[in-house]
Amino acid sequence: MSRELSLTERRTQIDGRLERALSSADSGRLAPARTTILERDNRWYGQLLAISHNSVATTPARPAALSAATAIELLRGYVRLREQLIHQLGNEVTDSLQWEVTPALLASDYLYTSAYSTLGSLTDDHIAECLEEFTAVSKSIIETLGRNYIQSTPSPTKYCSFIDDTAGALGRGAAVIGATLADVDEPHRDHFATLGRGFGTIYRIQHLLASDGASIKTDSSLTDRRLRQHAKQRLQETDRALQQLSSTLDVTSLRTFVTGAISESTVDNILD
Repeated sequence: MSRELSLTERRTQIDGRLERALSSADSGRLAPARTTILERDNRWYGQLLAISHNSVATTPARPAALSAATAIELLRGYVRLREQLIHQLGNEVTDSLQWEVTPALLASDYLYTSAYSTLGSLTDDHIAECLEEFTAVSKSIIETLGRNYIQSTPSPTKYCSFIDDTAGALGRGAAVIGATLADVDEPHRDHFATLGRGFGTIYRIQHLLASDGASIKTDSSLTDRRLRQHAKQRLQETDRALQQLSSTLDVTSLRTFVTGAISESTVDNILD
């Protein structure tokens, strides 16, 4: 049996695959794609996919899981670049623009197609199921970004839904695809979906609160309180999912990772 990679080793593996996937985006109009991916200081969604896989598989660190982890990180880059662009277009101060619109659009499309190409190139018995989940995740993200919640001023409840359907969807996809590649059964698949959605949502909410709500355009005090409540709810669901999985699977590494990632992004005990 292959040994499980450490977080550092796995990130090195994912980073190498990302470098190869972005080899044609070194300069020119696709440069924002490379910058968006490489400026990330972690690969939490790719890590979540791989560790979810290892919780079910008899052989950890399979190349298929690492390639799928690369695909989810490419999709994550697409979401990040699209959100940045939407923020720019809704900002009246033109001097604050980070990207030119056309290169940013081209680069985000490049990341999107690269994500599908990376996942679709896998030769695995469960690739059709993985692509189905990947499509559901990307559909959720695209439809949610299209609702214009970022430019407008949504209610706190709608803003929580926005996070669930973007960051939460990414987390769900990561956990489900990882487990699916390891031939997970249906009841466990649902628990991985709950866990992944909770992870993505909590991580995003903590980032928003730690950044002083810079991305939130609703009433600040009301939104802050509602986001904390929503994060607590998702945390409880994540804990229950881990408990359900632990009855038949060894989720020690998964629990350690989820707990550590959430704790690392917590500032001033924002979930208290």
